[in-house]
Amino acid sequence: MMRYILGIFGLFVIFTLSSTSLSHAKEYTIPEIRVEVQINADGSIRITEHRTYHFDGDYSWANYRLPKKNFHNINDIRISEGNSYYLNKNTEEIGTFLVEESDEAINLKWFYSAIDEERVFTISYTLEGALITGPSWSEFFWIYASSDREKSTDTFHLDVILPQQTLPDSLHYWIREPETGFEAQLNNQGYSFSGTDISRHQRIQIRTVFPTSVLDKDIINITNPGYSLSWARQDEINYQQEREAKAEREAYLFQLGIKLAIVIVGLSLLAFILIYRKYGVRHTINLRDRDSLLIPGNLKPAVVGWLFSGHAITGTHVMATLLDLARKGYFTITENEDTDNGRGSEDDHVFEVSATGKTQEISLKGWEVSMISYVNERIAEGNNSLQEIFKFSESKPRKWFSKWKKEVTAYCKAKGWIDRTSYKGIYWNISIQLFLLAVSIATLIFTHEIVLGASIFTVLCLAFSFVIVRRTPKGEEVFRKWMSYRDALKTAADHSVPDDLLGKHYIYSIALGLSKQNIEQLFKANPEALHALYWIILLPNSTNTPAHIASSMSTLSASGTTSFGGTGGAGGATPGVAGGGASGGAG
Repeated sequence: MMRYILGIFGLFVIFTLSSTSLSHAKEYTIPEIRVEVQINADGSIRITEHRTYHFDGDYSWANYRLPKKNFHNINDIRISEGNSYYLNKNTEEIGTFLVEESDEAINLKWFYSAIDEERVFTISYTLEGALITGPSWSEFFWIYASSDREKSTDTFHLDVILPQQTLPDSLHYWIREPETGFEAQLNNQGYSFSGTDISRHQRIQIRTVFPTSVLDKDIINITNPGYSLSWARQDEINYQQEREAKAEREAYLFQLGIKLAIVIVGLSLLAFILIYRKYGVRHTINLRDRDSLLIPGNLKPAVVGWLFSGHAITGTHVMATLLDLARKGYFTITENEDTDNGRGSEDDHVFEVSATGKTQEISLKGWEVSMISYVNERIAEGNNSLQEIFKFSESKPRKWFSKWKKEVTAYCKAKGWIDRTSYKGIYWNISIQLFLLAVSIATLIFTHEIVLGASIFTVLCLAFSFVIVRRTPKGEEVFRKWMSYRDALKTAADHSVPDDLLGKHYIYSIALGLSKQNIEQLFKANPEALHALYWIILLPNSTNTPAHIASSMSTLSASGTTSFGGTGGAGGATPGVAGGGASGGAG
């Protein structure tokens, strides 16, 4: 069981390292964001945002997404770099930008060319209906950075500029997010805020309240007659109380989630261990493991392959069976040049099968007879090459392969090598793990996301149900003998290999899934190895080796059976509700 776990862990590590290396091939950062908010006398608001991008790699576009929330209208959209303005065209040419609108957001996308450099883009636009105006006090409540941005920011600076000067004592603000790390300064002209190390998961949400008298009373409309400074203060008190209550609730659910997760993981692991110990522990046999090139029996190659491939029949076993039948004299396999392309390299050679007409022996198994009949029929139809005979993307070969698999599998199961009672363990483990998975999902919904770890663990225990299947004592003995034989094949260069057995070793190497390098070891000490494969006729001066032939056939069978499906706008500002929430990326 540990071997399976280590294998899956190894694949995970390889995938992680590969993903990491790919992610570092091209990267960008946004080290600085500067925002200027100009509140105009008529109540409109001009927002200008300067974004500094540092590009490592080749980039051609960037975007700015603004949710359509808490404003009536947006206009006068501009994008620039220094004194150069981008043109609003829907052409995706360098130096242009386009505006995309959905029910939820407005997306600005501009196009440029940047390679390993730093660029500063300026996005500006005017908002109408984003300001709350009361008889004495007005409010601008805005989210200056979304919590789902692609990149973190080292430095953030915000200036909120009023249309007229006023006493700093009359200016009020509340920084809702982030809770710490932000500084504020007040002056006669407005507000200045700054912060550092802003995570991409942190929202920047600030509420500013100032006297309505700084606006032009002859132009503006009072949008909320009931709005006042005391209302804003009470709203912030209510918000803080709600946040504290929410934090207490989350802390309680977090602790509860941890306890329940521990219980679920414990029950899942305990159930798997107990079931595995009862149904999955391998039988102990008195057999000395010793690598030997003595073939441990007369099992057919496909049967041996089934034993070592998780009780599955694959295209590799098809090829091994065909080669074994050729060795017995039912077919000959001939190397020919592929006249369709005429390049003449060894990779462009094809192997064609021809029938010998030999009378079938009574000792042949039913699925061997089935293959002989099928191959002869394909040859009679003019399909001589291996690619054509076993072209599983076509209906006829696919149907035959499906039937053939069932025949071989039934034969293997009839051997009594698999402990049928171990399947009870699978059913028990699946039932228990599914129940615990349902419990963990319900717990995840009603408590805390920490329980997700328990759900993943339960899924893993569910996935490992297949390792509970074990072999009978007889099956374990057969498996161990062939395992020793397979290990010996991998180090065949250290053994003496009679020429008359090379053909069988070669076929079993393919059925057991040995690599091209392992097969090369088998023939390393036998310079005249190809004479042992008398049923494979190569072209004069052919550079093909047995290992190359085996690799080609394995690739052909794998690709063939893989193709066989059976193998496997907004409503305006609202008091106490923040608008905005810009985000964006580059590519």
